[in-house]
Amino acid sequence: MWSMYEVFAIVYSIMAVLDIIGNTFVILVVLRNQSMKTPVNYLLVNLAVADILVGIFFGIQFIITPTLKHPEGSTGDLLCKLITGGVPGWVGAVTSVFSLVAIAIERYFAVMYPHSQRGKLTMTKIVIFVVVSWFLAFLWAGVGFFMTVYNGELQSCVHSWPKDIYANVYTVGWTVVAGVMPLGIMGCLYARVVYRLWFKDQENEATQRALLRHRRRVTKLVIAVTVVYTFCWVPELTIYFLGFTGVIKLQAIHFNIASALVFLNSTVNPVVYSLQSSVFRRHFWNLVCCRDGPRMNSVNPDLRG
Repeated sequence: MWSMYEVFAIVYSIMAVLDIIGNTFVILVVLRNQSMKTPVNYLLVNLAVADILVGIFFGIQFIITPTLKHPEGSTGDLLCKLITGGVPGWVGAVTSVFSLVAIAIERYFAVMYPHSQRGKLTMTKIVIFVVVSWFLAFLWAGVGFFMTVYNGELQSCVHSWPKDIYANVYTVGWTVVAGVMPLGIMGCLYARVVYRLWFKDQENEATQRALLRHRRRVTKLVIAVTVVYTFCWVPELTIYFLGFTGVIKLQAIHFNIASALVFLNSTVNPVVYSLQSSVFRRHFWNLVCCRDGPRMNSVNPDLRG
């Protein structure tokens, strides 16, 4: 019979390969095709970069590190902080969360205020969104760069807090930062967007109908990504919240399951794009077959979808 480690190692290995390859394809699809260079797709590129970071460092933490002799002392602590402890992967995971919030904001303004210059997403605003998402992620998840050390008895990288109260506060903070806050913002914004696109009377001109269909397709795509995020992150946050509040006793299996769910979230996003968007599917296929797809946008680039 396989041990728990061997089972999780196989699962993590499959997810790491799919994560890195799939999200690399997302980046190449957007950057290689002029028609894909839209504001929301640039934000999806930022999301893909964050997901690749998760794939690389979670892969190192859960697949490579357990098979090697890890140094101890100050060298071991430094390796845990920068590489083997998976801290950069958690920075990528939090960046994914903030990227989804940015995408929700973009969709809200694109649908609710299509002709307003104030809400129009320019390259400058995209850069600001990206920089802010990474800065906030480093600010929050970067705590691991200071708290992560190597524990020789457990033979793994762990958080070492001066007082238990700090660990409890940080855990509750995760519930707010990665759960309550982003889900609340995205839920409110997408509720208004869905009502506007599917339940409110629309103009009947042909161009308006075409634009409406385009906006619905894009909105369904990003909502699907948000739903996957919810199903993957809520159990993870719940496990840790119950553990640190004493409702359950956290064990290795809980940590593995919680991390696997976050890893899964980063892995399946490219699959969601393919299932929800025929345009992404076509460009994915062209990339796999080394074919150049059409590079001209069939939709007026000035019409934000």
